[in-house]
Formats: sequence, C-alpha cells, structure tokens
Amino acid sequence: MKDITTGKQSELIQSFEGSEFAESVFLQLHKEFAKVGILIEFNAEDLVSFSVFKKRLAEEIEVIMRASPNSINQLLYLSDLPEETVHAVFKNEIEPIETLAEMLLIRISQKIYYREKYRLGLI
Repeated sequence: MKDITTGKQSELIQSFEGSEFAESVFLQLHKEFAKVGILIEFNAEDLVSFSVFKKRLAEEIEVIMRASPNSINQLLYLSDLPEETVHAVFKNEIEPIETLAEMLLIRISQKIYYREKYRLGLI
C-alpha cells in the first residue's frame, strides 16, 4: 500500500464533508465487504462526516470480528492494508478497532481518489 502524505490524507478526510465522496467510498467499501461474504448497510446519516462514518464502520468491524475473524483478515488483505501494520495497531493502539476503521476508510478513499484522477486524465 502506498503511503499518502498527511496533507493528502486531510484532503481526503475533508472530502467526506457535504459531498458525494462519502457515498462513493461506501459503495467501494460495500463491494469489498461483499467479496468476503459480508453485507453492510449504512444510512445517509452514517455518511455525513468522516468521524461519523469511521465510528459506524468501527461498530461493524467489531461485530464482524466477533462473528467471523477470518472474514476481517480477508477484507484487510483485499483492501491492501499491510498485515504488519494491522498487527502493530492491535499491539500498540488504545482503540485498535477505531484505528483500523480509519485506516480502511483512508485506503478506500485513496482508491476512489486515484480512480477519479485517472478517469479525468490527471494521472
């Protein structure tokens, strides 16, 4: 996974505010979850901001981790989150599931961002 600069990361997070970006991220997230056999549903209120989206995603991840830990491992692999980084999160973070949700949202956001730039011929 390519690291994204802090400036780009905050730009992605700001993109969640009042735009269709959050919906695009959710649709991609929905596809990735579906690839491992997990169906997720969020409502419009869950997508109003990055922090609300992250909190809702963390809740989903926590439920899935309890019910099917292998599915989460597959999802993280498909989402291109480095295994060693995920292990470090669970070892070092106070709230690892929220951190994992943030990492997943940022990674999916990167995919949407670069896909759009490519579509527009900007990269």
